[in-house]
Amino acid sequence: MATPNDAASASPPKKPHPIPWTHQETVHLIRAYQEKWYALKRGPLRHNQWEEVAVVVAARCGYDLAHPAKSALQCRHKMEKLRQRHRAEKKHPAAAWQYNALMDDLERGPLPISALAPFQNDDDDDDERDDDDDACRNDTHFDHRESFIKSKSLNCILGERPVRGFARERVDEPDGDDDDVSGLSAEMRAFAERFIGMENLKMEMVKETQRCRLEMEKKRIQMILESQRRIVDSIARAFASNKRIKITHQISN
Repeated sequence: MATPNDAASASPPKKPHPIPWTHQETVHLIRAYQEKWYALKRGPLRHNQWEEVAVVVAARCGYDLAHPAKSALQCRHKMEKLRQRHRAEKKHPAAAWQYNALMDDLERGPLPISALAPFQNDDDDDDERDDDDDACRNDTHFDHRESFIKSKSLNCILGERPVRGFARERVDEPDGDDDDVSGLSAEMRAFAERFIGMENLKMEMVKETQRCRLEMEKKRIQMILESQRRIVDSIARAFASNKRIKITHQISN
C-alpha cells in the first residue's frame, strides 16, 4: 500500500515560472526584430532566424553563458504580444505606452535622411536681425534723402551750392549691398557645413551598426561552438561511464 509520502514523491515536479521580460530586454528585442525583419524585406522569420534574434538580445544585454537568456520561442511570443498591444493602443491615442515609439518605428520602417527633423539653428533670429538692420538703413536713407532735397531747395533759393556732406553719404550707400552678399555667402557656407556634418554623422552611424552586427555574429558563433563543445563533452562522459560499468560487470562475473 502506497503511503502519502510515496504519493507526494511520485507527483511530477511543478513547472518553474518563466522569468518576466525586463525593459532592457524588450527594447533590444524590438530593435533586433526590426533589423532582421527588414533584412528579410518584412518577411516571416524562421526558427533559426528567431534563434539569431535571441542571441542578439542576449548579447546586447551583456549576458554571458551562465545568465538565463530568452529563447527563440519566448522572443516570438513576446513580439506577438507586443504587436497585439500596439494595435490596441492605436485605438486609444490618449494612452501613453512606453513602447509606442519603438513599435511605430517598427511598422513605419527606417526613415530616409530627407524625412528627418530639420536642423534647428538661429537662422530665424538672424533673419529678424537682418530685417531690422535693413529697416534702419532704409529709414536712414529716407531721412538723408529728405534732408538733401530740403537743402537743395534752400540752396537754389539762396543761389548757393548744395552741401557736400549729404552727397557723400549718398555715394557711400551701395556698401549695404556688399554686406547683404557677404551675409548670403556666410549662410551658404554654414548650410554646406551642416549638410556635410549630417552626412558624416550618417556614415558614422552606418559604420557603427555594421561593427555591432559583426560583433554580435562573432558572439553568436562563439556561443554555438561552446554549446557544441559541451554537448560533445557530455556524450563523451556518458560513453566513458557506460564503458566503466561494463568493465566492472565483466570483472565481477
